[in-house]
Amino acid sequence: MIMIRTLAAAVLTLALVRPAAALEAAAAKVDITPDLATEKVWLGGFGATGRRPEGVHDPLYARLLVLREGSQEVAVVAVDLLGFYRNDVQDLRRLSGFDRPDRALFLASTHTHSGPDTLGLWGPFIGVSGVNRAYHARLKGKIADALKVLEGQLRPVSARGGHGILDPRGLCRDSRDPQIIDPNLGVLRLVGRDGKAVATVINWSCHAEVIGRHNMLITADFPGPLCARVEEKTGGACVFLNGMIGGLMTPDSRAENFYEAQRIGASVADAALALKTVSAPARALALRFEKVLVPIENSRYRLLLPALTFGHHLYDAQDRELPNWKAWTLALREAVLGLDQDTEPWVESEVSLLDVGPARLLGVPGEAFPELAIGGYDGRYSFGRPVITPGNPNPPDLSKAPKAPYWRDLVKAPAPMLVGLTDDELGYFVPVYDFKASPHKIMLPRLPGNHYEETNSIGPSAAGIMNAAVARLVEEKK
Repeated sequence: MIMIRTLAAAVLTLALVRPAAALEAAAAKVDITPDLATEKVWLGGFGATGRRPEGVHDPLYARLLVLREGSQEVAVVAVDLLGFYRNDVQDLRRLSGFDRPDRALFLASTHTHSGPDTLGLWGPFIGVSGVNRAYHARLKGKIADALKVLEGQLRPVSARGGHGILDPRGLCRDSRDPQIIDPNLGVLRLVGRDGKAVATVINWSCHAEVIGRHNMLITADFPGPLCARVEEKTGGACVFLNGMIGGLMTPDSRAENFYEAQRIGASVADAALALKTVSAPARALALRFEKVLVPIENSRYRLLLPALTFGHHLYDAQDRELPNWKAWTLALREAVLGLDQDTEPWVESEVSLLDVGPARLLGVPGEAFPELAIGGYDGRYSFGRPVITPGNPNPPDLSKAPKAPYWRDLVKAPAPMLVGLTDDELGYFVPVYDFKASPHKIMLPRLPGNHYEETNSIGPSAAGIMNAAVARLVEEKK
């Protein structure tokens, strides 16, 4: 039986009662595009090695929103990056000063597959990191400096939130059985007393990979034109938060080109801006975290530990932090003897819950399968497709699928938002009933029936750990 551990009493509370002070906000975006003349980077997201960029099609941004209510401050950051590890998020919290009980930071990645490798998985060769450390440090410093500037620009705002269903056909599809697509679309609008938009936060679920693996230009993919459309129509800032994109939620595009990225981004933006919004009921500004420990069960990740651990501290099965050199000896042991439950390494991560006005945002540290969030095994979210594709040689056994309540059942608010790749990136959270992987150390060949996600998941225990952490966090915040 795989051991599951959670750090006890690791919940940070920023507010318990609603203060009398008004909600204030300020928003901006900062360009985090690598300078290709001075910063050598590798594009990440496809295959086992990176791609050398030949230019920039459109900028990558960090989109920033600072909120204050009474003595409580929260920074929301959305970065046009494939992912950002926990150590990087902790660095940014320290650099920006959002690392105290009354000042906290919530960061999410849009998961563009045409941006620089920030995870150490897409270098020039398999097992060699593609991360440019100087660029990495520069972007964190740039974001931290911008957050400090925004604190001097806070002004009173009203908050309105809404939620609806967006038919995914022509926008996003599921490339793996069971065919379940999260169609939920959420919006939070922050408007100043002068009636002008300060920021619009949008939550929707799909991989940012309209522009495919043959692209050699840096691009934010569809989140770029999505935010550009919102900025054009509202005059305020836009923050896009990607959702439950495992499964795998991939664009339902007619071609892999920038026209299609523009079409999908604009369609989602228009749908979000058309949602009906309300201002009540509203909760006090609060951000809570539940820290969790997750075992690294993926043998490929174990073999590549030295390239990956710049993003996480390692722990043993007794919750003791391991020295950095252990990454090398553990990788060697995995290659020669293999690791077991007593010797496998663990990493620390977190689940988060943010309340702002009528919106409640649940953040999970990876790419969750949508069925963890909405269920849908009965076909209600398959949108015209059979739940199990005819001829699937290795179909999932839906009789073993987890039962309700699912995450969306637990996150109750006028504007509920489920946000993926939040404060970390642990890969895919695959429901354990359908976690099927080759027993070989390199996890190849992949099993029939489309089981790519297992090779890019930290392991089969992760989904259950996240389920338990979400339930505890929401229960504590009722």
